[in-house]
Amino acid sequence: SPEITDLTLISKIAKIGKPIILSTGIAELEDIHLAIKTIKENGNSKFALLKCTSEYPAKYIDANLRTIPDMITRFGCPVGVSDHSEGFVVPTVAISLGASIIEKHFILDRTLGGIDAGFSMEPSEFALMVKTVRDAEMTLGRITYDIKNSDKLRRRSLFAITNISKGEQLNEENFRSIRPGHGIHPMHWNQVNGLRAIIDIPKGTPLDFGMLDVSKNDAK
Repeated sequence: SPEITDLTLISKIAKIGKPIILSTGIAELEDIHLAIKTIKENGNSKFALLKCTSEYPAKYIDANLRTIPDMITRFGCPVGVSDHSEGFVVPTVAISLGASIIEKHFILDRTLGGIDAGFSMEPSEFALMVKTVRDAEMTLGRITYDIKNSDKLRRRSLFAITNISKGEQLNEENFRSIRPGHGIHPMHWNQVNGLRAIIDIPKGTPLDFGMLDVSKNDAK
């Protein structure tokens, strides 16, 4: 974070042509714009930004992770999180908001001490964070309103609940909305009510409009 305003350094790094990751912990909006402008003016377009709270340890209330999707839109680049908080709540939430990079302090043994030791992760904790983050990524999936075929078994539809003879009129005594969803959609209950069967319909049969005389409804 302290180097994001060192435009001379950023210019030299940009000219190398390697991808650049900039932490924004102590940067104001104008500082970020200037750093990106400097990178681009030196022929480099491969850069990413990290949303960072420069406190040690950082508090959850100061994370302001809703900034991440705004950064992605505003700067048009990959955005991640540089996290100094305890645990892995921040990385997990950041992933759900579009973060694609996570920077987390790591230590082999916290008893070794040091200024970062208190909020650094030991190997087992780091491994758990990685698994949790990957699981969170998986749950994001894609935008869809589809349901699984097995879910259709849990949906309701219209069924014959008694033996219905040919010519018999359907009413609330002989058909009902029950599971599974193999019959006529329940939204058509009023339309079906009062129609006459054009075939014998055994008890437990999912109703189909092909079984009914839809030319008229004697109940209406």
